[in-house]
Amino acid sequence: MVVEIRGVVKSEDNNQVLYEATDPKASYVLMNPETADSYSPACIEWVSPDKVDYNVLPPDKMESKYTESMVKHHGVPLSYLQINNVADGAAWYQATTKYPVEVCEMLARYEWGDLKYTTKKEFKNLAKKTKRKEEKSKSILKVKKGPVIVEF
Repeated sequence: MVVEIRGVVKSEDNNQVLYEATDPKASYVLMNPETADSYSPACIEWVSPDKVDYNVLPPDKMESKYTESMVKHHGVPLSYLQINNVADGAAWYQATTKYPVEVCEMLARYEWGDLKYTTKKEFKNLAKKTKRKEEKSKSILKVKKGPVIVEF
């Protein structure tokens, strides 16, 4: 059995660090040696490492490129940098933003797909096409399921 570390999480008071592994028996907590003797580590609530996303700052040599951007101070989330295709990008936008599903898909297609090279006219035609598809999918015919009673 291979045991891997799933994530590293700091406590709110920065006195403890949790190393969570795939096997719960291999997970462990390290305490800051400078903490007071009256410190009680039992009352700390931990956040799952799956819900923690670290930001990566740009290198110092590229700092001048990001003077007007929030990337200079906040960085880019690590989960964003691991996306390779449109489907993963749309799922990331849905999980981390409050945009509607359609907007998330368009943002993902722009960033990781072919929408980056689309002109304004093609973009409008694409919006019309998706609107027509939605209208066609709405059917007037309704099929009711359930028991059928036939009386003679």
